Amino acid sequence: MSKNKFGSYIQQLMAVIVDREEEDDFVKELAFSELRRLNVDMSEFLLKHNEDDKEEKEHTEKQLLLEFEENKNDKNR
Repeated sequence: MSKNKFGSYIQQLMAVIVDREEEDDFVKELAFSELRRLNVDMSEFLLKHNEDDKEEKEHTEKQLLLEFEENKNDKNR
């Protein structure tokens, strides 16, 4: 597996920020702003899908409990 955990776009943005030869602060600020925006987008994505997973897990647990109760009731008849 590659040690490259970031895509080339993100790596280029990070390179612009840490590049000591890049004297244009405007370009560095743009790269920094873009990384911040990507961070927010990824955080929102992770939160949304984590909530979806929780809802699915709760639904599955409720379904299993209902099935368990139904099986228990069927055996008692």
